[in-house]
Amino acid sequence: MRDLSIEFEANYLIENGFSLVEIVIVIAILSTLSAISIPNVLKTINSNRIDEAKILMDSYAAECLKEFRLGKDLSNTSPITFTEKKINTLGFKKSSNSKCNNFSIEPLNIDDNLYFQMDFRIGSESGTIVKTATPSANPTGSNSCELWAGDLCTTTNSLKTNWDNIFLIEKNKAKCEADFFSWRNTQPSGENNRWDDSSNSCTKKVWVHKTYIADSESKYQDIKTSEECATAKNVYSTYTGEKFIPECSKTFYFYSGIDMGSKNLMQGKLIEDNEIACKVNRENKRQSSSNGKYEGEQSSGSCGDTYWICNQKILTSLDQWKESACYSP
Repeated sequence: MRDLSIEFEANYLIENGFSLVEIVIVIAILSTLSAISIPNVLKTINSNRIDEAKILMDSYAAECLKEFRLGKDLSNTSPITFTEKKINTLGFKKSSNSKCNNFSIEPLNIDDNLYFQMDFRIGSESGTIVKTATPSANPTGSNSCELWAGDLCTTTNSLKTNWDNIFLIEKNKAKCEADFFSWRNTQPSGENNRWDDSSNSCTKKVWVHKTYIADSESKYQDIKTSEECATAKNVYSTYTGEKFIPECSKTFYFYSGIDMGSKNLMQGKLIEDNEIACKVNRENKRQSSSNGKYEGEQSSGSCGDTYWICNQKILTSLDQWKESACYSP
């Protein structure tokens, strides 16, 4: 037996179907949903591409810092793994003249207000890394920009220029100091400039005499005079006697190259030497000479007095000699 209810329902659908109004409404709903969802999907895709570009930029910055530690010139160095094709697929291109000291990428499509220009800058002397960016008109893009560069995501160039100036000062200071020490290594004598931190310029006057550095001309003259005097004195390192040295503008009283400070002290040392020599000579005579009377050595003090030798003994007076076994009237 046939099921009449099923047959009736099928006939009803065939005979009636969807009306034109219903179809239009369905199409309108689908169009509305597409208009809402498709831009959001595209926006999400682009946001993901921007985030991937940030990750690439971080890796490029790490590569550039490695080159910095190796002593490379960042203004002539690029990230090793950078490829234009990779950046292009993410919707960016490398800005002209980008190098490790200032590496920048910018949107391929300038009409896309989600994308924004971003870069990193590295101080060529300190290795300080700074991220900067120029935000897009789209608020979502601006948020992404701030996540990359913080306060340096700005259209105001003064903040960025401030960092450029800091890095330039670093570079100029390094060059100024390198030039100074290169000159100093020649052991010169005269005036030159060093870096002045108060004015951030290579204008600080210093004076150098060979290996000595002075911060005033008067100190320089003192150092120069003292060093020249010391050099002139070295000539008399074994000299004994009185000597005027023009480089020192002074008379010295040397004893075996040592300045005794006064003529009396120098002569005192000479007398001591003569006394010692005299005693040594007399002792030699005591041991080797025959008995009898001997004249004193040419010396001051008792060593210069007349003495007698009796059986290798020294007698200092005539009475001792007369009382000795060696005396014969």
